[in-house]
Amino acid sequence: MNPDSANEETMKFDKLNALNVLLGDDESKTLEKLGRDIAAIQKNWNIRIARTSSSAIKAIQENDIDLIITDMKAVDKLGPEFLALAKRDHPKILRILLHGEEDQEILRKATGLAHRYLLRPVQVKEVLIAIRQVFVTQTLIQREKVCKVVEETHQLHVDNTPLQELLASAEDPECDIEKLGKIVSKHPTAHASILQVANTAFFGAGGRVETINEALQMLGMDFVRSLAIAELAKKQLNLSPQLQEIANGILQHSIETSQYALQMKQFVNDVKLVQLAASITLLHDLGKLVLLAKEGNAYADILGRSMELDKPCWRVEQATLGCDHASVGAHLFYMWGLPEAIIRTVAWHHDPRYVNSGGFCPVALVHFANYAAHSKRDMLYYRGDDLNTELASKLELKPDFPLDFE
Repeated sequence: MNPDSANEETMKFDKLNALNVLLGDDESKTLEKLGRDIAAIQKNWNIRIARTSSSAIKAIQENDIDLIITDMKAVDKLGPEFLALAKRDHPKILRILLHGEEDQEILRKATGLAHRYLLRPVQVKEVLIAIRQVFVTQTLIQREKVCKVVEETHQLHVDNTPLQELLASAEDPECDIEKLGKIVSKHPTAHASILQVANTAFFGAGGRVETINEALQMLGMDFVRSLAIAELAKKQLNLSPQLQEIANGILQHSIETSQYALQMKQFVNDVKLVQLAASITLLHDLGKLVLLAKEGNAYADILGRSMELDKPCWRVEQATLGCDHASVGAHLFYMWGLPEAIIRTVAWHHDPRYVNSGGFCPVALVHFANYAAHSKRDMLYYRGDDLNTELASKLELKPDFPLDFE
């Protein structure tokens, strides 16, 4: 199998003759101009407008709709209620929801209904980039072999309260430090790991962080949540001692990668973006744990073969299994209902060219941090990642940039 064949389907976006797009636009016609702007650029896209929920349902039933775009303010059940119906009856249709700053309080009611949430006012270029990113990511992670791996890893299809609490907190706007601290504190494994990371010299604590709430204040809620999710997922998998050792090495690499993601602030003047990337890196290789649980020693052999062949392990995975750990991890996060930015970044962190929007973004930062971690320390169990030199050059990042990191 060609190592790149797992990505072939994503190229269909560039080759599509048309996308069938349905705009849920009520009589206020708030999306009509957006529809005209899209049609002017994508002349072969078929743009339909539904003014009522009944006409929208009819359009879906009578046409092969690829994408729905609607607005939080849409009336006649054309907003979140319509997306809920579409998700239930037509889950393969991609869904984008527009919202305003004033919608933040009620937006949680729409959690999980859309593949992408865009803040108004929105420019047509931004919408088209979002459509592309959602399209290629969903095409990648919904491939049959990817779905099968996740579905057959029964340990992770949980009715596990601790993990469910953590996952729910990711989309809960009312989850504050105190609430998340109580959730994490219930789980000794995650609790201990978080305090250990918080007290490393790299984070500047020098052994002074004694409580989860202090760790949350210093590391941030997203970072602590991601580390706790990774630790609880590892615990659930019940791996053999030999495979557990590999899993520990994978998670240690993820923690080191998060440290290098934070150091990317030397090149990126956006603190929130860097912090987001640092938290996502803690999850970027969780797909390896899924494959360890699913394939056992056969997957350990694939990792070892990547070192023998001197090829990044994800390429050997694609050639051997027909999928890689990045798409497997992203599909798992999709099933868990994690934010789309996490799903997209994890799916493409090895090959960010399909979803990079022209500058530093989460997927680019995670890719660079992952490369830095591998270049600073060789992995014992598998061959690390190569640098996407084309993207690095585009962003004026020198190939030897990890030399600037501590």
